[in-house]
Amino acid sequence: MASDIPLAHSSRGEVPAQTYLEHISNVCHQAVCNAKAATTFYNGDSDAFISCLESAALYHDLGKLDKANQAILLKGSKKPLPIPHEDAGVAELDKLGWQEAVILVYGHHDGLFSRKEELGKQGRPFRQLKRTTPNGEKVVDHVDRNLEIYENLHVAAGCTKLAQLTPTGQLHSCGFTRRIALSCLVDADHADTARHYGNEAERPKIKTRWKDRLLALEHYVNSLPKGKTEREQARNSLRKRMFEVCRDAPIDPPIRTCDAPVGSGKTTAVMAHLLRVAAEREPPLRHMIVVLPYTNIITQSVEVYRKALVLDGERPEEIVAEHHHQADFSDLYLRQIATLWEAPIIVTTAVQFFETLGSHHPARLRKLHELPGSAVYIDEMHAAIPSYLWPQMWRWLETWVHEWGGH
Repeated sequence: MASDIPLAHSSRGEVPAQTYLEHISNVCHQAVCNAKAATTFYNGDSDAFISCLESAALYHDLGKLDKANQAILLKGSKKPLPIPHEDAGVAELDKLGWQEAVILVYGHHDGLFSRKEELGKQGRPFRQLKRTTPNGEKVVDHVDRNLEIYENLHVAAGCTKLAQLTPTGQLHSCGFTRRIALSCLVDADHADTARHYGNEAERPKIKTRWKDRLLALEHYVNSLPKGKTEREQARNSLRKRMFEVCRDAPIDPPIRTCDAPVGSGKTTAVMAHLLRVAAEREPPLRHMIVVLPYTNIITQSVEVYRKALVLDGERPEEIVAEHHHQADFSDLYLRQIATLWEAPIIVTTAVQFFETLGSHHPARLRKLHELPGSAVYIDEMHAAIPSYLWPQMWRWLETWVHEWGGH
């Protein structure tokens, strides 16, 4: 790699270095794709949301162009970069007035901010006021002094100059919406880096085929044994009636409850309702996410769903993903579609779901952008989370339903 071509990632073993231009281009493309997929279901300002993501992706690694950082990247050293690279992107975007993009760049490694901490930064929120360079200079002073150099190197590398664009607005002042935006950026950044180093596979889109899966589920339920004894027959008759009532229930209310005892067939009945919602909504929904409190129940439910919902020629693990800490995966791709919620149907724990919904940490938030336009079934709701957390979680669920097309 020629030393005059700036890098985003250093070489590692037989994997060559990645240029700054390649990484920025890839992250911009994927972040915008993520944002467009999510805002298909958004009733806010979609153009502002997408523009914010594009501007954040464009400058998220601007500080890597610092001479000291490039020296480390060129050597392939495992040492951390001497200049915190996100500070330059924050400074540039702040200068251009893209405040929401500032927050995303600031948080794409360290996570979402503490309002109290940022208000205490002497009128310079989101800057690295406490950190110093190896020669003792304050990082903010170093970055401000070199910002024009970074801008010129950014353009010389072949990247767009954001000054040519005009902000179209701000994101909705909602923590949940901001989490989705950060998720779009973090997923794009992490995915490109992981693919470069061979740690993630390409991500082909899996067909949802909701109508076909509903027909398959109906066939599965109808083929179940009727029972030998009168008691078994009566119970199975009630289960079938439960299935039909849930399947045929009106799909308009975006939040529904199903109050039914254990053994009444909720596993298939509620899924029938969600499949009908997913197929009849316009645009069709993206994912089914089944939230269960215990891993043993997850394994049982996954077994049923794979028997009932997987169509001819499909890999069961690709269609119904089992996501919890004890799940085993036969290859990298299957692990990826489960942990990143890319499969059509994901069965996961309440811990995974609610920590993703409310997290500030980039690694946990990465999959959140898959939630808009999806259906969620929270089973055993009383055991999902402590009761005192429900008021806040309920606010986020309502935001997701009313602003991001959830069901």
